[in-house]
Amino acid sequence: MKGDRIWRAVAIGLCAALPVAFYVVGDITDAFPGVLTVESDSGQSTARPRAVGEDYERPSRRALAPTEAASEAPGLAADLQTRMDAHAADPVVAGHLAYSVIDAESGDVLASRDAATARTPASTLKLLTATAALRTLDADETLPTTTVLDGGTLTLVGGGDMRLTEESLGTLADLATARIQKAGTGHVTLALDDTLFSGGVNPSWGANGPAGGWVAPTSALAIDEGWLDGAEYGAKSTDPAMDAATVFQRLLRERGVQVDDAIVRQAAPEGGERDAIQSAPLSDLVAHTLLISDNTTAEVLGRLVAIARGEPATPEGAAAAVQAEIEDLATEQGLTHDGFALKDTCGLAVDDRVPPELLAGVVAELDAPDTSPSLRAMLTEVPIAGLTGTLADRFGAPAVADGRGLVRGKTGYLGGTSTLVGVVALPDGRSVGFSIVVYGFESADSAKAKAAVDAIATEIVTSST
Repeated sequence: MKGDRIWRAVAIGLCAALPVAFYVVGDITDAFPGVLTVESDSGQSTARPRAVGEDYERPSRRALAPTEAASEAPGLAADLQTRMDAHAADPVVAGHLAYSVIDAESGDVLASRDAATARTPASTLKLLTATAALRTLDADETLPTTTVLDGGTLTLVGGGDMRLTEESLGTLADLATARIQKAGTGHVTLALDDTLFSGGVNPSWGANGPAGGWVAPTSALAIDEGWLDGAEYGAKSTDPAMDAATVFQRLLRERGVQVDDAIVRQAAPEGGERDAIQSAPLSDLVAHTLLISDNTTAEVLGRLVAIARGEPATPEGAAAAVQAEIEDLATEQGLTHDGFALKDTCGLAVDDRVPPELLAGVVAELDAPDTSPSLRAMLTEVPIAGLTGTLADRFGAPAVADGRGLVRGKTGYLGGTSTLVGVVALPDGRSVGFSIVVYGFESADSAKAKAAVDAIATEIVTSST
């Protein structure tokens, strides 16, 4: 019948179309040979804009791992050890290599070299700070910035939010203005309470502090983290809290409030009438910190851990609190932490010391099946090789192309040390935590050292067969 012939033709067409479509998709993604491709002819990685932390898609890390069931490969660990060790002979490495690779599910060490020796972690320390923050605080917790109106004094109270904007402070100024007008106060004296944190500059930073543009003094409040020119490593405010109060004073005046010229630094009264705005949730602060390696927010997270653990919210108290929280985790999971010592919580202190096996073990534990959702979700925020954050411009060379899009890791660089700590799936599907340290090179060789770290990390996702 005519109808049967039509349906038969449709069926034949679909059968032909599906393989063609499958091949086209495979060709475009370079899964099969062909004329279609997402790679450039030059062999160079495509230039991408630098990720900024707020406007980025957060893909599932699990989706990046092979979906087939993991299989035990008897020779895989030995082969991985051999291939990673071979990079110790690279000229820039010159034997100065330490690493650890740990199975996330079993906790087994799959490969290691000098992993028990505590070394400079640089910015990979931020992974430990973020872990401590999410273990001691609620991921949905926010930081308040408050005003207290008591008589003729309006006190601006910092609650730890150093990512305020003029717009958000304008919202608080609207609330305060309405309250002042309702109270019928002719004019107010503006006071600043920034007593939540003390000791804004950590002496352990040395030349790596605010003067070099690396970090702003840790303050109970700030506009744009105290970055004066909006650049992460540009000029920094020497007094971020007072700078924020000065902007708030101007915003009040723009709304018709008469404010005395002098801003008084004093603690807020117990009573009074209060208004507040809230920061982004803690989970967003962690994500921002890990993606762009933000030293300033990392130090805020450390102070919050100190408060949660009953330590002073000082540079020393923050470092001690993060160290104690990670030591608690290490004890719970049977992880070695000999030589572990922190001087700050962002990794700028040259005297920070963390064994690679501790970093790899902590990250592997975060990826374990029974880990809390908020801690596991943290791993989806670390940069992706060749795509996002501080790894956006790395893994571009053909020799490390296998790691691009698969390696997730927090980068670190400080004074002749290049580090990378993160998670990745082995060729057999098993998820592992890893920590890689290349050290002892000259500053002029920093690019070569980072490339060596990328090559070593790529070995983890590469099969020898």
